[in-house]
Amino acid sequence: MGVTKRSEYELAADELAQWIDDQGADIYWTVDGDPVLTGRISFPSPGDELAEDIRKIGKSLRVSDPYADTEAKEGVVTSLELDRMVEKEELATRVLELRWEDSQILWLLVEDEETTKSVHRETSAG
Repeated sequence: MGVTKRSEYELAADELAQWIDDQGADIYWTVDGDPVLTGRISFPSPGDELAEDIRKIGKSLRVSDPYADTEAKEGVVTSLELDRMVEKEELATRVLELRWEDSQILWLLVEDEETTKSVHRETSAG
C-alpha cells in the first residue's frame, strides 16, 4: 500500500506570519521537525515572536492540504485560506504541515494549548 502525497500549495512567509498574527499574539506555538526555526527561536513560542521570525526568514513555503480531494494540486494560498488546511488533533489542537520551498523536510506548526493556558493562568493570577 503506497503513501498518497498530500496536495501542496505555495504560501508566502508573510502570509503564514499574518495567519499566526490573526490567531492572537498570546497563542503559543511549537514547531516539530524544522531545523531553520528551531535554530533561531525557542519553543513553545508566542505567536507574535514566531510571526516576526518567519517574516525575517522571508522564504516561501509549501503547505499541505489534508482535505484536498486530488493529489498534488498546485497554486498559491493566502492567510485567509489556511484555516481550511488546519488539521485538528487531540483536544482540537491546530496543526499545519509545512516545508520551506527550497527543502523537502516536512515540519509541523502545532498550537501549544497547554502553554497558552498556563501563561494565561499566570497572567491572571499575577
